[in-house]
Amino acid sequence: MPPVVVTADRTGDPAPGASRRGEPDLAPQRAATSDTAQLLQDIPGVSLYGAGGISSLPVIHGLADDRLRTQVDGMDLMTACPNHMNSALSFIDPSSVVSVEVFAGITPVSLGGDSIGGTIQVKSAPPKFAKADQDFLAEGQAGTFYRSNGNARGNNFGATLAGQHVNVSYTESNSESNNYRAAGDFKKPGAWQTMGERTLADNEVGSSEYGGSRNRRLGLALGLADHLLELTVSEQRLNYEGFPNQRMDMIASSPDPADPSTYVVNKDKPSNVNKLLNLAYTGQYQWGQLEARVFHQDLKHHMDMIQDRFYGMLMPMDTEATTLGGLLKGNIELSATDTLRLGSDFQNYRLNDWWPPLGPTPGSMSGDNFWNIRDGRRDRLGFFAEWEAQWSPRWLTQVGIRSDTVTSDAGSAQGYAPGFGNYGADSAKFNAREHRRQDHNFDWTLLSRYTADAMQTYEAGLARKTRSPNLYERYPWSAFSMAALMNNFVGDGNAYIGNLDLKPEVAHTFSGTADWHAADKATWGFKATGYLTYVEDFIDARRCNLSGCGGAANLTKSNAYVSLQYVNQSARLYGFDLSAYSLLGRTDYFGSFTLTGALNYVRGKNRTTDDNLYHMMPLNTKLALVNRLGGWTSTAEFQWVDAKDHVSQVRNEAQTKAYSLLNLRSSYEWKYVRIDIGLENALNKFYLLPLGGAYLGQGNSMTTNGVPWGMSVPGRGRSLNLALNLKF
Repeated sequence: MPPVVVTADRTGDPAPGASRRGEPDLAPQRAATSDTAQLLQDIPGVSLYGAGGISSLPVIHGLADDRLRTQVDGMDLMTACPNHMNSALSFIDPSSVVSVEVFAGITPVSLGGDSIGGTIQVKSAPPKFAKADQDFLAEGQAGTFYRSNGNARGNNFGATLAGQHVNVSYTESNSESNNYRAAGDFKKPGAWQTMGERTLADNEVGSSEYGGSRNRRLGLALGLADHLLELTVSEQRLNYEGFPNQRMDMIASSPDPADPSTYVVNKDKPSNVNKLLNLAYTGQYQWGQLEARVFHQDLKHHMDMIQDRFYGMLMPMDTEATTLGGLLKGNIELSATDTLRLGSDFQNYRLNDWWPPLGPTPGSMSGDNFWNIRDGRRDRLGFFAEWEAQWSPRWLTQVGIRSDTVTSDAGSAQGYAPGFGNYGADSAKFNAREHRRQDHNFDWTLLSRYTADAMQTYEAGLARKTRSPNLYERYPWSAFSMAALMNNFVGDGNAYIGNLDLKPEVAHTFSGTADWHAADKATWGFKATGYLTYVEDFIDARRCNLSGCGGAANLTKSNAYVSLQYVNQSARLYGFDLSAYSLLGRTDYFGSFTLTGALNYVRGKNRTTDDNLYHMMPLNTKLALVNRLGGWTSTAEFQWVDAKDHVSQVRNEAQTKAYSLLNLRSSYEWKYVRIDIGLENALNKFYLLPLGGAYLGQGNSMTTNGVPWGMSVPGRGRSLNLALNLKF
């Protein structure tokens, strides 16, 4: 008989400590979002900080943003913004994502480094090649979507042409949205309605729009036997994106031709551009696998105010950054049961953050650039060794050590003009100090997995993880409130000042997981994870008492936005994640019914001050009933979130009430066509986002006056979502 070749993706359990989501899990979610971070929301232990419409920040067990290592197609991408508007996951469109893997808490040292909360890996489709009996392979895909709330719309398409050893591919996606609307009127009379270039409806969330988001990616791959070489070049251009919990937006502005001393907003001029080059090699040898990668990121970012908050003036702010990074890793098969991973990775980051003057007049916000961070640099070099041993069919252990050297620096500071504010005194004080800092960080992990039988698996692990401060925690230097207000990447409305004396955060984490399931892993399953993390030198905040930030009066404010300075303290976080599924039954006429559920809880305390940590997600649960009948998949999902009353006092964090939502989704999939329809927040319930941050989407962003304090960003009201995707 002739030989039969069977080709399939590798299956089996995820790596220890990991949760994985593939195409079947991600496809239904794409119809509801243009924000890639939202694809993570159903993974146990993950929540999201609110930000712009395509720029949410993921949180793992209460730790977010730079405390996580986030990789897009193997690249450690950096933000270039004092408000972290251009997060790593915003650089890839959801339509391009085919797999997501999250390591919560206990992360292998080969995948960690310079992070304490976990690792997120998001990947696009791997290259395909023609089979041995084909001359070439040609494939394509196209899709479009519409979401009623906000009038969001967009499209995506891609094509692949490949021979047996060469693959060429191209993808493109476009999306835009107006401001979305809450389920009810939420604005207090007065300031919110009158401040701004245009009048917004009482249920309209100001500065939540985005437009002109275009992602393009060109790939070339060469495959020979056990070797694969990939080169991708990609670009994102974004005309504008509003941020309802920040005082600025991503937008273009330029001098008014009629009056060069003033600026006008230009929503149609792309000025936020991210370019990426990614070269990767994977080779299989007799001794194991070799992986190598080098990438380059060039990021240009411009901020100003969308007309929702425009109040008689503009405030141009510019940032430019480059990142050069890479990896060399060998997976050495010592024996049939032992694997040794050795490797090194690096990341060289350069940043300039300046705010152009509004005109030539001395003694005001004019005359000179305000240099928030000049000639900033942050270089990391890491080495790691990891031993994974399969002692028996039941026992697996993983032990790893890692060393990272992180060097950061910044040039001299400069204010707009000597006669404006107290910039002169602040910059002189900052410039008189040495700015270079070097941290020598050390990590280790111990993790084990015990598979008792086909129906139960247990994991437990200990880890020491370290993260050095980012540039925006160390180097913003001005205590003057208007400048400090611009440095805020947590979206709480407060003003932040850097601290040159910050030490690296060191986290000690214990995590344990029990996984009970049916032998076929399809009928039922229940998974429980508990964790405890102590963080030494946790970077939190204290009230600023300098004259520029309000002095002693700033220390006692309890119902206003305040000025804060980053400081090392001590923290403790603990919680649990529960998830389960059960096949309720199956009939010929009605198909199968599956019930799924998840329950998550996290608690964070500052052990130095006994305050609550900022932005801890309250107790929350999701229950879903899923029906599958032929090509149809229909889901009714109930979501409940408890009230958030454990809030950060030092930040005057606002509380939110408990709420519940009903979401309805259905899809039909043929061989080459998929249709999705959904009704999010079907009962149109009003709620405030617990991690949405302070609502600042309207009014005068340049001051704490005139913007009502104490309200979080409202959630989205009812939305009808439609999507059509074709393959050919």
